[in-house]
Amino acid sequence: MSLRMNIVGLVASLVVWLFARWREKRTKLGEVPLIPAFYIQFAALVAFLVLTANLISLVTGINWKSPTGH
Repeated sequence: MSLRMNIVGLVASLVVWLFARWREKRTKLGEVPLIPAFYIQFAALVAFLVLTANLISLVTGINWKSPTGH
């Protein structure tokens, strides 16, 4: 993954997290969303953390090694 695509992914996951946070705060009492905003926020946070680890790998030039050695 290139550095540009990694940064685009980081920004996209941040935008998704912010949108889900906004929707969570906007819901009214008695409304039940189809997919709770918590799960969307959690998925965006996991994507952000994975892409951050990949960004560190790209910037430092160190590749992550698999536990099995592949």
